[in-house]
Amino acid sequence: MMDYIAEIEGDYYEGTQVKLRLMTPPPIILKFRIQNEASNPPERIFVEDYFNSSTRIRRGRVYRIASGINWSYDRVTPRPLSVPGQIPGMPPSQFVPCNKVYVAEDNMSVPYNATIILGQEGIKSSWIAVMVERVVSLGLVVTLKAKTFLGVLPDVNRDALPEGNRQDILLSLNAVVDAASIQAPQAVVDACRNAASHMISAKFPASNPDGKKDLGDIVKWLIAQGKLEKCTDAADSLLYLMEASASHLVNRLHSRGKANGPAQNGTRPLSSEDANLAVSAVAFLLQDFGWAESREL
Repeated sequence: MMDYIAEIEGDYYEGTQVKLRLMTPPPIILKFRIQNEASNPPERIFVEDYFNSSTRIRRGRVYRIASGINWSYDRVTPRPLSVPGQIPGMPPSQFVPCNKVYVAEDNMSVPYNATIILGQEGIKSSWIAVMVERVVSLGLVVTLKAKTFLGVLPDVNRDALPEGNRQDILLSLNAVVDAASIQAPQAVVDACRNAASHMISAKFPASNPDGKKDLGDIVKWLIAQGKLEKCTDAADSLLYLMEASASHLVNRLHSRGKANGPAQNGTRPLSSEDANLAVSAVAFLLQDFGWAESREL
């Protein structure tokens, strides 16, 4: 038996064609569409069942608009509900004032890694479909992962990334964001170190031509470039030094996290503030390389 969701007098009810029950607490419901889907798709909604801002995962059910569906007064709980034209002593009439009715989506395909748009036009967000399941009610349960970094890092202008390095950079940045909220400082710094290596190698291919250097050697190359190359633009020289400083910072924090770091280098153990600093350094590189989406002030 198919599942339905009905909007009645400002509240949402769920159930089957036989009976509806009030949804408490009120659900999070958003418009749902697949980017670049064929023209004129039916109106769909996403009913959120789970959201985790740390993992950037959202999970919920998909419904499509239905027509010609109503429930009798005694099949909608809880009561009372308005029934226009009800005559005392007469059997309840068909329950009319359903603003909108949606039926569980059972005839659409959501490709893996498809871009999903949630929300109204102008106020929307982009997500990636990472898992789709068909449930007993013949509806779809969709698990989505955010395409944006939810403020941990600046959002990336993917088209600005060097094409040959784009996938490696995006994967490494995703690892930074995933680690930043839930992992220990060492794991966050390690993720930042890996991201910085990919980013600098892509921005300056001469720094790591065969892809075998780690961040320490890449930093040495950057510092040498800043000191030895005569740049015609003073800002260009400053750029080299700033990039080297941010990269050097991430590299040094990595060494602090090693088991013998405090004893060998006379440093304190890594803290959450150090991890935040490493994330900020990666954010600096993203913006300095021109790969971050512009932010309105």
